[in-house]
Amino acid sequence: MMRIRRQRRAPSAPATVPRIDPRRHEADQEAEAVEKFGASGLPRRDPHKSNGHRLRGELRTARSTTRIEPIEPLPAAPQWIALADDVSWIVVVSLSEEPWPDAERELLGAARKVADEIGGGVVMVRVGVQDPAADFGQIGADRAILLPLTTDPDVLARHVVAVMERFKGRHVFFGEGGADADVARRTAILLGERPATSLHLLSAERATLQEAGGRTEVSRPLPRVATLAQGRFEAHEGSIAREGRRIDLKFDETTPGVRDLGIVTSSQFDAPLGEARFIVSAGDGVTNWDAFRGVTEALGGTIAGSRQVVDAGHLPRHRQVGASGTLVEARCYLAFGISGAPQHLQGVQRCRYVIAINTDLHAAMVKRADLAIIADAQQVMPALARLAGGPANV
Repeated sequence: MMRIRRQRRAPSAPATVPRIDPRRHEADQEAEAVEKFGASGLPRRDPHKSNGHRLRGELRTARSTTRIEPIEPLPAAPQWIALADDVSWIVVVSLSEEPWPDAERELLGAARKVADEIGGGVVMVRVGVQDPAADFGQIGADRAILLPLTTDPDVLARHVVAVMERFKGRHVFFGEGGADADVARRTAILLGERPATSLHLLSAERATLQEAGGRTEVSRPLPRVATLAQGRFEAHEGSIAREGRRIDLKFDETTPGVRDLGIVTSSQFDAPLGEARFIVSAGDGVTNWDAFRGVTEALGGTIAGSRQVVDAGHLPRHRQVGASGTLVEARCYLAFGISGAPQHLQGVQRCRYVIAINTDLHAAMVKRADLAIIADAQQVMPALARLAGGPANV
């Protein structure tokens, strides 16, 4: 009898596990899985069949745009700096009739630099044209005082002193030139201060000025009253403006009485060499000093000398003419017994006329002179004094 052998079948896989047909290509299976479950491996969800949970706003799909309502900006706070009244103050005085000239901006820039170094403020005193709409804070002033227009420099100087007393001003700056410089010097006299003029460098501690025709620099502590050279300082360019508050002060407009004291004869004998118009100078060739002083007084000149004379002690150091002394610009320079060293010739190169008295025909001073007398100075000086109406015993 023939038996039929039955083949056993493997138990079927659970219904939750999808069957994989080994005969299908692997690429087709992978594409089918992506289509069914997505690239992330998570089953896809139909957004139209969601359970009702929604995000706030209008976020819908990746292809939808997000709408954000604009927020109105808050009003900006005022961008300026205000100072209390008890700080150190730098006073700036301007007599310009032009609104905001370059020289005035330079004054304010220099004052602003010093005030920032000491943690203080700037008081702007303006004389002349008054613009009611002028913004003093934009150019660096914390306080502003407008003075009535007047041509009396003494009245203006007293007004400036009143401002200095009101604010307890530490320094006051003027421009070097014209009426500004005149009022500056009168203000210094009223305050009992020694001013510094034509400053071209300054800080809260030091001031630098030029002397001897701009060839010599002198540094000194910054005084209370100073004039500033034009074109040496930069205007204030701060990004934040200052307060620029206007202050009204009452000033006394009366002018003190003036008394005529008559004509006073002044002597140019000891006048500063930088201001002298007629200079009588001595060199090594002078041995009779009484005659030299007599002829200088008889001619109405200003006494001076060479370096050799000063080094010998015949004249003080501030009477020395030359590159290492004072560069003079006299209308006439009368030289007794001066050979003419190069440094001395540098000191007299701006003189209009030079007269030389010397025994050496080939001396450098004789070559430089417009008029020369070849003779001994000791003989020429008494004779010249007598011709000028000097004392008979000279």
